[in-house]
Amino acid sequence: MGRSAGLIVCLLGAMLFLIIVSPLAASASKIGYQIETAELTVYRDGLVHVSQALSVNEAFPSMSLELLASLVENIVVVDDENQSILDYNLDGLNMTVFSLGATGVLLEYDTDSLTGKDSGVWTLLVQNPYNLTVYLPEGSAIVYLNKMPTSIETENETITLALHPDDWEISYVLPIIGPALFRVSDLTVSPAEVEVGNEVTISLVLTNIGEEEGSYTLELKVNQVIEDTKTITLDAEASTAVQFKVVREEAGAYDVEIGELSDGFNVKELPLIPIFTVYLIVIVVLVIIGSFLVLRRMKSPSAEKIIKTHVSLRQEDKDVIRFLEDNGGKAFESEIRDRFLDIPRTSLWRLVKRLEKMEIVSVKRIGLQNQIKLRR
Repeated sequence: MGRSAGLIVCLLGAMLFLIIVSPLAASASKIGYQIETAELTVYRDGLVHVSQALSVNEAFPSMSLELLASLVENIVVVDDENQSILDYNLDGLNMTVFSLGATGVLLEYDTDSLTGKDSGVWTLLVQNPYNLTVYLPEGSAIVYLNKMPTSIETENETITLALHPDDWEISYVLPIIGPALFRVSDLTVSPAEVEVGNEVTISLVLTNIGEEEGSYTLELKVNQVIEDTKTITLDAEASTAVQFKVVREEAGAYDVEIGELSDGFNVKELPLIPIFTVYLIVIVVLVIIGSFLVLRRMKSPSAEKIIKTHVSLRQEDKDVIRFLEDNGGKAFESEIRDRFLDIPRTSLWRLVKRLEKMEIVSVKRIGLQNQIKLRR
C-alpha cells in the first residue's frame, strides 16, 4: 500500500511539472528566440545605447520582439554568424526581424526617451522584461533606486547595475566638468624659403587640455594681418594637427603668428629662364595633372554604385558616402563631423562602424586621427 501511494505521488508530481513547463516551452517555441544578453549604456547627454544578443530558432524565417523604447534611431540588426545585415519592420515598440535561418542575432539601437533631467538630477526609467545590465556614465553617483538590483559594481568610475525583470527608476547625478581649455604648440613653417608663387605650409598642434569638448578658432597672421582662420572642435584631452597654406607673389620676408607662437619665411624672385622652357614646363605639368585626374577618376570608388549595391543604406549613410567620393574617396573623421554638424558625434561614429561592418569603408588610425576611406 505504501509503495502504491508513493507511485501515485510521483505521477501527480510529473503531471504538475508538465502542466507548468508545457506553456513555457510552447511560448518559447512560438516566439522563436531567447534573449541571451541585454545591455544599456547611458551617456552623459542622456542618450542610451541598447545592445542585445539573441539566440534564434533557425526554423523560423522571422521573429517578433518588443523594444525598450518606441522612439529609437541608428538601428542595426546583424546575423551574428556571418555579420550580414538583416531586414526588419518597426511598428512602435514592436519589431519584426527577418532572420531567415540565422541562429544568432545582434540588435543595437539608440534612444533618448528612457532618460530625463530635472534640477541637475538624471533619471533612467525602464520597463525591463528580462535580465538587463546597465552602465551609467563615468563618474556618476546614484541618488535613488526604487528597488535593489541583483548587483552593483564599480570599475574605473563606471557603475554597472544588474537588473532583474521589473519596472526600474534609477536617479543619478554627474560630476561638474571644467570648461574646454586649448593649447597651441609645435608651430612649423615649411619650407623656410620659397620662390615667388610657391606654397608655404604652416603646421601646428592644437590640444584640448580641458575636461570637456569644446571649439577653438585659430587665427593665422602674416605680417600682423589675418590671413586665414579655422575653427576646430576637440574632445577633452584630444589633440589634432592643423595646417594652413600660404602663397606670396612678392619677394620679401614674412612673419607668421598663431596665438602666442611666431615664425617666418622668405620669398625670393624666380630665376630668369627662356620662354620655350616655360612653355615646355607648363605643358608637362598639364599633362601630368590631366593624367592624375583621369587615373584618380578611374580608381575612385563610385558612390552611386555602392548605394545601388547596398539597398539597406539610410539617407545619412548615402550622404557620408557621397561626401567621401567628393573628397577623393577618403576623409578624416573630424572633416566628416565638420560637414555633417546635425549628426551627433556618437551617432556619426556608429554610422562609420556600421559602414565598416558592411565593408563599404575602412578605418585607419593616422597620428591622432581616424581616416575613413571608401573601399575599392
